[in-house]
Amino acid sequence: MRLSVEAPAGPSLAEQAAQRSTAELVAARAREAEALMDAGLAIMIAHGTKRRVTVAEIVKASGLSNQAFYRHFASKDDLVAAVVEAGALRLAGYLTHHMAAKVTPHARVQAWVRGVLSQAIHPEIAHATRAVYWNGSGLAEPADAAARRSSAHVWQVLIEPLEALGSANPERDAYMIGKLVFAVLFEALWADEPPDAGDLEALENFCLAGVSFPQKPATVTPAP
Repeated sequence: MRLSVEAPAGPSLAEQAAQRSTAELVAARAREAEALMDAGLAIMIAHGTKRRVTVAEIVKASGLSNQAFYRHFASKDDLVAAVVEAGALRLAGYLTHHMAAKVTPHARVQAWVRGVLSQAIHPEIAHATRAVYWNGSGLAEPADAAARRSSAHVWQVLIEPLEALGSANPERDAYMIGKLVFAVLFEALWADEPPDAGDLEALENFCLAGVSFPQKPATVTPAP
């Protein structure tokens, strides 16, 4: 029998209670933010490009209050930027999964191009993407800068296959290809007809041809 008790290690019971309370509060606030963003996205899709979403509509659709809205977002523009970023992260995840099924880096780059442009091919996805793009245009700073930076999540997925192809600067090549393909996507979203198989193949070949490779040292022919 031991006549002593070892003091418990780690946080005290009060500290544990505080940690649980804080974790529950953080989870609740995260659910609020997600509900507001989901409501904002749904309204954007419903309105299309006819009119922009408002804070009043978002609050009503989410079942929350103005206080809850401004607890998470400084303005409507901040929420739109968050919706744009969430969409970019979802697209990056989709592309990563889709590219993983391809054997060669060449095929992974092709899959990336097709995956991005698929947003303009399927009517329902094109409508949703067009609505988010339209609401995300002309945001006030710093929301506008945050929304524009979100695209980097998508073209960073290209870095790995470009490295495997032997790119001299995969980060720069990923940026250039990303900028090009997103510009084509933007045009395609408002075009009368979506890109066809020939358009996709031409863009894939153009992107792959533009990959930079290390310069080979010049060969000097000795004088006779």
